Amino acid sequence: MSSIHAYPAVHGNLLVLEDDLDLAPLLKEVLVMAGYDVHLVRTVRDAKVRIGRGALAAAVLDWGIFGGNAKEVADELRTARVPYVFASASNPSELPADHRWAPFFSKPYPITSLINAVEESRLSGVPIPG
Repeated sequence: MSSIHAYPAVHGNLLVLEDDLDLAPLLKEVLVMAGYDVHLVRTVRDAKVRIGRGALAAAVLDWGIFGGNAKEVADELRTARVPYVFASASNPSELPADHRWAPFFSKPYPITSLINAVEESRLSGVPIPG
């Protein structure tokens, strides 16, 4: 049995927007082992389709993705009240002000810190727009 299916998804559905073909499968495997049912997508379009299906516990977003950034995805997640964290090689100053509340991890990042931030964001939720 593959390690990707070795643990039950006790923490719910996790959207991961990551376009790095080398990093994405490793990130998915680690997050599955941390107890998530990971829905890995590589494009804004695919992320928006997955968000539309609902039932997401949280999300991990690469801000700078091929052809643009994750702003539309972050906007939809915030509207849907789904907490998210950023894990990106981009500069955190590129984030619009209304998304700077979310934790930001610069690549390379410690995976345990990322997992802890996802857990903390699930507990604290999404700030209500002011």
